Amino acid sequence: MNALTCLRSFSDPLLGQEARVRHHTLLALASLPTYLASLGMIWHLVHLDELAAPSAWGITLASIVTFLAFWLPVRTGLTQRMKDPVLTFPHALASLGLCIVAYMLLDEHRVNVLVLMAQVIVVAMLRLRPKQVLGLGMLATLMLCGAFAWVDWRDTSVGMLNKGATHLMVGGASLLLLSLVGKWVSDIRTEISEQAKELRKTVLTVRQMATMDQLTGLLNRRVMLETLEAERQLSERHGTQWCLALIDLDHFKQVNDRYGHPTGDAVLRGFADLARKHLRSVDQVGRWGGEEFLVMFPQTRLNEAHASLERLRKALNAWRLPDHPTLQMSFSAGLVQAAPEDSLDQLVERADKTMYQAKASGRNRSVWAPLLTPDLLGSPVPPPALPT
Repeated sequence: MNALTCLRSFSDPLLGQEARVRHHTLLALASLPTYLASLGMIWHLVHLDELAAPSAWGITLASIVTFLAFWLPVRTGLTQRMKDPVLTFPHALASLGLCIVAYMLLDEHRVNVLVLMAQVIVVAMLRLRPKQVLGLGMLATLMLCGAFAWVDWRDTSVGMLNKGATHLMVGGASLLLLSLVGKWVSDIRTEISEQAKELRKTVLTVRQMATMDQLTGLLNRRVMLETLEAERQLSERHGTQWCLALIDLDHFKQVNDRYGHPTGDAVLRGFADLARKHLRSVDQVGRWGGEEFLVMFPQTRLNEAHASLERLRKALNAWRLPDHPTLQMSFSAGLVQAAPEDSLDQLVERADKTMYQAKASGRNRSVWAPLLTPDLLGSPVPPPALPT
């Protein structure tokens, strides 16, 4: 068993296997050092005979129950649909409550509890919204005031103006100041997060504009050429077969002239949707220009590519625009199989000539060119398909 496998065998039961659950569980575990520090201080005081063991056991049990009560729902994924799957605010509030209990049980060591309360706020502010951070700080201050009042009420030997009042003033002011700083940090974090989202959207938009045809959502001419060149080089290295088809929508100019350019745009988008639906996911479709489209069939023989084109052609024949139900579209396609000696320009030129043969034969059909190397085809070449 290697080190990575050993590490996974340890971390999977603790964090889970699903990525989001692991991430949120790890965030929930960030509170563990505060728990351990608190319990370490408590049991050190027991060791010094400055705190009764039963009180220490009570705080220890309450700490374990509190931690598990918030960690287990996160670890099991029960909180994944919540706005905050880590349960940061209620967990921080419960942790502050434990700190207040410790504050009421201790004496001159209460200043250490204030440090633990500050740690809780610091950890929480990395997840909470700005108003939540400020609210948490105010609640911590109110809880501290309540604990101080309870301690002073029980200890009638001294008045409010004792050294405990210093803890209250310094601690309360520090917690409020820390919450204000936490709100400021949370504001900055939120702003950066929003800017990062906008930046990701902008990058995605720019990437789509650089690679996609804006009207149809298909690959643009530049990216289609890069895709063809990559497939040509792959075929050259491995001896695989691939095909290329050039498609032209029949009488498209008449559609624009009779129905208007918005209808023509709708036809182009409709064809693109049909191509995505009826061609294979591995086939690459790009808008070559105007009403012309280029289709690349990787690792495909002519007869297989022809069958795919025919499915697409029949689907376009049956397709209708809701606003113009009498408008019927068709296309003429020229299909060629790449030969080892073909350059991209030669391959596209052969597909273009074959497409014009389909138009000359009456349109609404797909025609393939004779193979330059007959032994590349697995079955005889049938005559050009007639429309059905």
